[in-house]
Amino acid sequence: MDLPDPAALDRLADRGWPALEREALQGWTLRASAGVTNRANSVLTAGDVEDVATAVADAERWYAARSLPAVFQTSPASPVSLADVLAARGYREHSTTDILVADRAEVAEGWTEAVAVRVAESPSAAWLDTWWSVDGRGGAVEREVARRILTGGRALYASHGDPSAPDAVARLALVGEWGGLYAVATRPEARRRGLARDLARALAHAASAHGVTALWLQVVAENAAAHALYASLGFRRASGYSYWSRS
Repeated sequence: MDLPDPAALDRLADRGWPALEREALQGWTLRASAGVTNRANSVLTAGDVEDVATAVADAERWYAARSLPAVFQTSPASPVSLADVLAARGYREHSTTDILVADRAEVAEGWTEAVAVRVAESPSAAWLDTWWSVDGRGGAVEREVARRILTGGRALYASHGDPSAPDAVARLALVGEWGGLYAVATRPEARRRGLARDLARALAHAASAHGVTALWLQVVAENAAAHALYASLGFRRASGYSYWSRS
């Protein structure tokens, strides 16, 4: 498959994890969701602005008005001077992440209905319980914000194990011909059983009925185990990004 350009991938991921509030700042997008998750509370900088320093200052005021810290998501699609401007204003880079892509059919190879994975078009309370127990940060208010982000666009939700208490879950955002793998979470006691692989294959298989032909996902750059898993499913690196925030 041909690799999409970084700007296209940034926008796919933005649509796959939609912020509750968003506003254009020339070629950038300001995103806020009560501080729940970096992506939904950061500036998507995949585009041009007239003056980078002025745009950064405008973004800082926008977030301050919402009592949120300004966070910037940068990628190869960002203005080349942005990193220097942010560093000069006291920001630091963190959470370096790779974006991987794969052919949907290749990921689905080997899928069998014998594997006990269920796929639904909305997340059950039990699905949310499992995901939040692994990846959640905060209490009931933050969980409700996260639920609204998860359900802000079309998606498929896979779970493995007891329907009332799944031991592993994953979400596939549906964005045109692309599917974005998010929220892959396995309870500690169920790890090292290949459940993440089963969930990815099941979602890739189910996505065919929704017109999906290609998949993307994000994985922290230094997570060697996750990289090995996704490489074995046919994913390869297409781009990357990081966040910048003040300490």
